[in-house]
Amino acid sequence: MPPIFWLSSLFALFYFSYGVYLPYWSLWLSHVGVHADVIGVLLGLGMAARCVGNLLVMSRIRRAQHLLPAVRWLAWLSLLSFAAFYLNQSLLALTLLMIGVNVIYSALMPLNEAVASRLVVQVQLDYGKARLWGSVAFIGANIVVGSLTSQWGNQWILHIMVMALAAMWLMSLLPMTPSPVDLHGERQGDSVLQVWRRPQIKRFIVIVALLQGSHAVYYGFSALYWQSQGYATSTIGYLWGLGVLAEIGVLAMNRRWFEAMTARTLLLAGAACALLRWGILGATTDIIWLIVAQLLHAGSFCLSHLGAMRYISRDLDAEAVIGAQALYGALAMGLTVALLLVASGQLYPTLGGQLFWLMAAIILPACWLLRRPFTR
Repeated sequence: MPPIFWLSSLFALFYFSYGVYLPYWSLWLSHVGVHADVIGVLLGLGMAARCVGNLLVMSRIRRAQHLLPAVRWLAWLSLLSFAAFYLNQSLLALTLLMIGVNVIYSALMPLNEAVASRLVVQVQLDYGKARLWGSVAFIGANIVVGSLTSQWGNQWILHIMVMALAAMWLMSLLPMTPSPVDLHGERQGDSVLQVWRRPQIKRFIVIVALLQGSHAVYYGFSALYWQSQGYATSTIGYLWGLGVLAEIGVLAMNRRWFEAMTARTLLLAGAACALLRWGILGATTDIIWLIVAQLLHAGSFCLSHLGAMRYISRDLDAEAVIGAQALYGALAMGLTVALLLVASGQLYPTLGGQLFWLMAAIILPACWLLRRPFTR
């Protein structure tokens, strides 16, 4: 299978499962009897485990030819881990399983992005074209799960999650031609620690950690909050889907509109959109303004993510790509979100939707750090 089709399929199936997990997993936990403050702790523990898992997995991958076998093993282990939620739903079991699945399943995200980064270099793959199918599938999952749970209950969140992971594992077994390989004369990739010691990496990681971490309340509690304000789960699914539809637009036009932009420009645009988005969500739950806020997902998440990927794939040499991807996934998409989820879980019963103002405040230091351009 050509790389563009293989990677597009992988992104589609992974993000379909992620479109089940990210907006709806808190509802499934609530369905099995977990209270909101404990949900915050469980999601935060999961994000912390995600940080550890990303570093453990990505630190062991130092050559391009290791990428596809790692994807296949993690897809299989993710399927087994989520199936284990059927067996025991005590608080201890849920805690252990949340840690386990996030060590395994969440490592697929930076691993998939590392495959994409390698193929951008190796076969000049159009990253936006491949990644947008993940966003399309994410919308599909939002709508499918919202509709099914409205009719048949929140237990279907777990059913769909397991079916999606089974499909992803089966797809990952298909061959890719050409598959990722080290380029002629390319030395073994740098370790995560070696990449961390490079100039500018620490500033880059802090910036993207603040930008992506600001989504913690949205990821963990927007569904619960909007449900408490009288919105049906199907409506919540459409709102999440709308945000990702805006993301698809950005990805589809990546080469036409954003190809010439630097990483810093994209990150600044993402920060501006995040400030506006969290301000809107903190101020109102009127459906018109919720729609506007969801359209800003194109900037708050997608432009920020494109900026991060641009820095990793263009501003770093090939030996640093996998290590930088590990740091981005572990610290920006994992640890920072974990800490903010735990804090949000404790504050949510008191502050509710006012927590979005805290997320807006988190963006300000990132704007200050972006005042200077990146250098090698």
